[in-house]
Amino acid sequence: MTRPASVGRVSRRRYDAIDGYRGLFVVLVMLYHVGVTALVGGWVGINHFFVFSGFLITRLLVKEFGRDGRISLINFYRRRVRRIVPAMIVLVGAVLVHTALFADPAYRKQFGGDAVATLGFYLNWRLIGRDDAYFTMFGHPSPLRHAWTLSVEEQFYLVAPLLLLVVCWLLRSRPARATCAFGLAVLSALWSAHLHYRGIVDQARFYYATDIRAQALLVGVAAGLLLAVDHRGREPIALSRGTTHLLAWIGFGTSLAALFVLSPTSACVYNGGGMLLFAVAAALMGFAAIDQRDLLINRLFSWGPLVYLGRISYGLYLYHWPIHLWLPMPGLPRWVAGTLQLLLALAVATVSFRYLELPIMQYGLRGVWRRRRTRRAVPATALIASLLGGIMMWQGSAGASASTPDLVSGQSAYRPTATVHRVGVLGDSVGSSLMAGWNQGAYRDLRLTDQTLIGCDLIDAPTWHDGSVGAPEKQCASWRRDWPSQMRDAHDSSMIVLAGAQFLTDHMVAGRVVRAGTPAMRELIDETLDGIRGRARTARVSTITLVNLPCRQIDPAQLDPSLRFFAAQGSNDKTIDWTNSVLVQWAAAHPGVRIADLHTRLCGHGFTPTLNGVTLYHDTLHFTPQAAGMIWTWLAPIARSEASRGTAP
Repeated sequence: MTRPASVGRVSRRRYDAIDGYRGLFVVLVMLYHVGVTALVGGWVGINHFFVFSGFLITRLLVKEFGRDGRISLINFYRRRVRRIVPAMIVLVGAVLVHTALFADPAYRKQFGGDAVATLGFYLNWRLIGRDDAYFTMFGHPSPLRHAWTLSVEEQFYLVAPLLLLVVCWLLRSRPARATCAFGLAVLSALWSAHLHYRGIVDQARFYYATDIRAQALLVGVAAGLLLAVDHRGREPIALSRGTTHLLAWIGFGTSLAALFVLSPTSACVYNGGGMLLFAVAAALMGFAAIDQRDLLINRLFSWGPLVYLGRISYGLYLYHWPIHLWLPMPGLPRWVAGTLQLLLALAVATVSFRYLELPIMQYGLRGVWRRRRTRRAVPATALIASLLGGIMMWQGSAGASASTPDLVSGQSAYRPTATVHRVGVLGDSVGSSLMAGWNQGAYRDLRLTDQTLIGCDLIDAPTWHDGSVGAPEKQCASWRRDWPSQMRDAHDSSMIVLAGAQFLTDHMVAGRVVRAGTPAMRELIDETLDGIRGRARTARVSTITLVNLPCRQIDPAQLDPSLRFFAAQGSNDKTIDWTNSVLVQWAAAHPGVRIADLHTRLCGHGFTPTLNGVTLYHDTLHFTPQAAGMIWTWLAPIARSEASRGTAP
């Protein structure tokens, strides 16, 4: 059933409510990235961006087909280049400069390759190829990691216009066209479930892959086809106002709930149609957003500030992640640091949109230099460069924060020497959280090679808990294989090994359970450390600083579900003391190994959640950036001393 366009929805250049949705979801994604871990379903925002993109672009292309009887691929790709490439070039350029000046040498080749992959729109497959853990919140993730979404979109849009052209030629009715697109989305979801049940791929393959992410884009295409004009130029009949309103609230409520309860590691996201379900929820929101009747939800999401954030959401998304990585601000509370990071991203994105992106979208490259804009464009471009450059210099030259207290009262101030010492750091996610507080400007004579990796146990055996064996991550095997060569390439003379919380948990070894606190566990820990020491020697690392385990009171409710089994044993003081005694005995038996007694420094008077006014753990397991910065005031001098021994003739 149809009705004339003049009676149904009235076309307009922008849909404010959709921009409002974009504004909300980009803020939620950024909040998750800067450490608001309560938003475990932050990935839903990314999914919604795919749906809205497919929805709006489909409406434009179908309108063009209805008007001209064809779709101009040249014009379409020209518009995509104008929208995507200018800000991307600024981002990639800033990342390359930062990498050359400040990045750990061990990561320069990787980040350079990421830059090429970003510009070539194949970054998502590159991340899959190296088993990148997207949800690693610590250590040294790529400053371009988030650009994988652009690769997915542009790969999809290589074929989407052709697909739409064929569908519009062959099928005349809107329902038939929409059913075709939605059927392809269902096939993508079924393919995801098939891969999951076969067990042949890992998290990176599910999260980054175009063939799996296409379901969200295709749902957007289906919605765009269903709500577009037909071959006679007629709009679809609108549902009743109440029904439209109800569907929109269902879509929004479902999406909002997922943000707080549905982790992207949940199996139902991939094998139960979860990604498809939330794409449909976004489509329901889009359906109401283009309705011109007075709907409360549209009024709410047409609020000016939200709409503006939606309009600049591309720049916000591009710039916020490297700013977050480059400015950890370890001396500030997390909420203050996160707020400052997001405000800086807002400033850069605002200038970028006003003076770079918008002129090029409207007029092409000549838009930046149009006579009436030239006097503003030149200083604005300089301002973007100055903001990004200032951020880089801030990271590169910052000294120790005055608000970061020393771990040991009365310890001597750290004074960099003329000799540069290179030290590798090996550990799991706890080690990565410690690296998040590293301040290169404060310790200019120390160069660290970060070989910490979330989810990877120093013990090369799966954990065991309540009859379940932990699934080993594919990336951990390559990590164990590669860290010695990377330390050797970085010319590290010494290394820090952080004993992991997995030393306190049971493991499955050769078909038998090795329980924490037993002679078999002592043997397993000794074998693990012997192996690390042997590989360190092949890397020409001559001294090892072994950091022992602090006391904790782990709250499972604050942990990622995959880590909750650590809570009981990880909080057991007897097990911690026993394990630390094993570490001391092993170190005493091996020349060139020193124990760094973190337990005494943090737990000298028993467990405390704060020390020297600093909160120690952000989730009761991993260090806060502020605590990590404080620990480095004690650990950095030890690391330098051991590195000096390692390089002595």
